Amino acid sequence: MAVLVAGLVGLYLFGRAGQTAMPRQGEPRNEEESPEGEITLVGQGFEFTHTEGDRAIFRIRGEAVRADRGGTVYLDGVGLTLYDEEGEGYDISSSTASFNRDSRQADLEGDVELRGPRNASLSTAGLKLSDRGRTLESVGEVRFTFQGLKGRADRLRVARDNDVYVLDGDVQVDSLPDAVQQAALRAGRVVFERGRHLLRAGGGVSVERDGDRVEAARVNAFLDDTDSIVLFLRARFQVAGRLTVDAASQGGAAAPATRLLRFSGRSLSVLRNLGGLPQTAELEGAPQEPAVIDSPTGEGTVQRLVAGYLLASFNSGKLTSVRAFNGPRLLEVKAGAADELRRLDGRRMEGRFAADGRLVGLTAEEAVTYADDEITARGDKAVYDVLQDKAELTGKPVRLLSDRGELLAPRVSYERGAGVVFAQEGVRAVAQDATQIGLSGTPLGEGEGPVRVESKEALWRDEPRSALFRGDVRAWRGENLLLAEALRADETAAGGRRLVASGGVRTVWIPVAPSPSAGGDPQGAAADGPVEVTANTLTYEQPADVLLYEGRVRAEQGERDLSCRNLDVKLAEGGGVERLTCSGDAVLNDRPAGSTARGEQAVYDLTSRKVTMLGEPVKLTKKDGAQVEGARVLYDLATGTARVLTEERKADEAPPPATPDDGDASPEDG
Repeated sequence: MAVLVAGLVGLYLFGRAGQTAMPRQGEPRNEEESPEGEITLVGQGFEFTHTEGDRAIFRIRGEAVRADRGGTVYLDGVGLTLYDEEGEGYDISSSTASFNRDSRQADLEGDVELRGPRNASLSTAGLKLSDRGRTLESVGEVRFTFQGLKGRADRLRVARDNDVYVLDGDVQVDSLPDAVQQAALRAGRVVFERGRHLLRAGGGVSVERDGDRVEAARVNAFLDDTDSIVLFLRARFQVAGRLTVDAASQGGAAAPATRLLRFSGRSLSVLRNLGGLPQTAELEGAPQEPAVIDSPTGEGTVQRLVAGYLLASFNSGKLTSVRAFNGPRLLEVKAGAADELRRLDGRRMEGRFAADGRLVGLTAEEAVTYADDEITARGDKAVYDVLQDKAELTGKPVRLLSDRGELLAPRVSYERGAGVVFAQEGVRAVAQDATQIGLSGTPLGEGEGPVRVESKEALWRDEPRSALFRGDVRAWRGENLLLAEALRADETAAGGRRLVASGGVRTVWIPVAPSPSAGGDPQGAAADGPVEVTANTLTYEQPADVLLYEGRVRAEQGERDLSCRNLDVKLAEGGGVERLTCSGDAVLNDRPAGSTARGEQAVYDLTSRKVTMLGEPVKLTKKDGAQVEGARVLYDLATGTARVLTEERKADEAPPPATPDDGDASPEDG
């Protein structure tokens, strides 16, 4: 375009130099009367070269020249050659040309063509220089090529005063097929301010380079001093686009797969270095049009980073990180769908990208919320490892909700793919139903209100479903309590449940009074107060409904205690405990009565409040030191009396009713 302007300006210089058209040396001048009565000067076959010193600036040649008295010169079969500072020539041709020295108006008409070095060319039906030489306009469509580009526009306009070039109407610029880099531009209008090195495009702009694409209503670009490298680009209104990267191929020999990072927003600003590579990019949004970056995972889902403002950083032209502000959130959605599979919110975020364009990690800070179809968690900070599908949350405390209940801890990690939640540094769990954390069927399954657990750390797993609490475990529901070093609940392969408490186990539970239809004392063992049991371990199996204490077991109720190696608890069908069976060096100690019974096994029926001691033999020691031995001892906790029997019976046989006496044991023969 600059060459075309120079070419038309050359017509003025030609006119000034010759004052009239200059025929070739030796040819006569012919003057004829024009139809309008003006004298016209006619010359055939002219040529004119303008020089500055020893350097040629331009050369004009033509088949004929005419000049009228109004100062307008007409040229036929025009050819112009202009030379740049390196001496390279640009050839311009047209069917006719005219210029007026007074008005400084010039025209090239009829198949105007420009040819030059570096594949430079331009063609149009005509060019007009007007406004006393300040404005150049094309007549109709313009087509051009330069270096590796080709393009077209409906009109061309150049303002010489401020060196501004305008392509108007369906502007299209494309790389030639053999170009090293493929690029394309589409716009309704393109304005180039050469002095400011500023390019402005509008009217539905689309810019593409090697697969990268930006679309917007308007695009501005600041160029370097050579006008060949974009140093800063700004796109505004309805911005959308993509970045193309090569994903690492699987298997080595296969060609890299193409990965597209898509983005959208209200405005985009890109700062490039002198090599043309992006350094930073700002993507801004509006309330109804937030900034968005989509990163595909390669597994049919997309990681979508959404915010009011996104700031991206690049290294060697590769996207490395994105900081997000103004209501940022990370969404995982199915490719091509809007349904959210998971969501992470915070006040600010920073995402990290791999060389292949994948989002590999993200940090969210302040008022952080994570949610998927399994859990919801809130905290002060979250670090999300996309490759491992793991989120680390910290807070004061982190609050996690799932179908198991509520979990609170200063630090919580969640692996969604493995279905694992790990909480540490002081854990509190709350479940409305004991089944949710595997405590149904245990003494903690009784009572009202939620089940609460405290421990140093906790681990929940989905497959197989389990819950583990470790370190100073304290679990309670109402007045029922369980203490242990570790508490683990698992679902078995058969669909049942198994719970194990280990390390200094201690339970406190309130016996449930039997219904009147069950017989026995309506108050039952509940009248004697809570039952406290200590042991090394506690195991519960379901559906067998077996509750077993093992290792240095001691069961205490009121002022009576029962100790042994193992304690088997039979649970009642309607809830509560029906019977305790204490095996292995069983000892019953009744402090108010001053009596102690020793045997191999003790069976405590909570409904009748009676204990049956079995052994070979059972030894009963009274407070006065007297001892009685027998095969069985029937001890009535309600009255504090005992009966020593010599006949052996099965442990699960119902004992005969005890006869109240004065507290002394009376041997019987059965």
